[in-house]
Amino acid sequence: MDVLTLLLFVSAVIVLTITPGPDLFLIVGRGIAQGRVAALFTAFGFFLAGFVQVPLLALGLAGVVAQNPVLFDVLRYGGGAYLMWRGLRMILQAGQGVTVSTTRASAGAAIREGFVASLLNPKSHVFLLAFLPQFVRPEQGSVMMQFIVLGIVMRVVALSVEGGIALFAGSIGQRLRRSPRLGGWLERLAGCLLVAVGLRLVLTGRPEGAVSGA
Repeated sequence: MDVLTLLLFVSAVIVLTITPGPDLFLIVGRGIAQGRVAALFTAFGFFLAGFVQVPLLALGLAGVVAQNPVLFDVLRYGGGAYLMWRGLRMILQAGQGVTVSTTRASAGAAIREGFVASLLNPKSHVFLLAFLPQFVRPEQGSVMMQFIVLGIVMRVVALSVEGGIALFAGSIGQRLRRSPRLGGWLERLAGCLLVAVGLRLVLTGRPEGAVSGA
């Protein structure tokens, strides 16, 4: 890939990353409600999911997900149910000191939820299927290798941008959480955001053809 094409690709990834959507809302919500650590590890969960999604795309399995209604719905309902369950737990336990009692627990939950939100969102697979091939040049070598390289670059760039957003949201949340009562309501807000992302997965129908975003 030439330098100009790479710059265009990176620019497109940055724009797509900062475009409002479930991933961005989830990071901001976790940052404000639970701090920079939770937000950063949520973003890291998205990043780890890419190491599953990109090989699937390179092997052509993303197309199978996009064209198979049953498999698409299994991913959609499974991911949505998990996120809604986690969100409801956060809402019910808000203010009790059990949802983010330690950094390890907060980080582990955040990574898991970010990973699940990205990996079990079938539209993210369809989006990758529509986006990455636009930058692949068969005449420049192995198509599979190009997919893998582009996918890794995409995830690294997205992680850098999302990491900055996570730190910013976490800094705001740190000030807001100085009030214990407000901290409880912020935890409820984070739980509501998880439920909202889960509902979006469950209620969003199977896309017709390619999509413009995930």
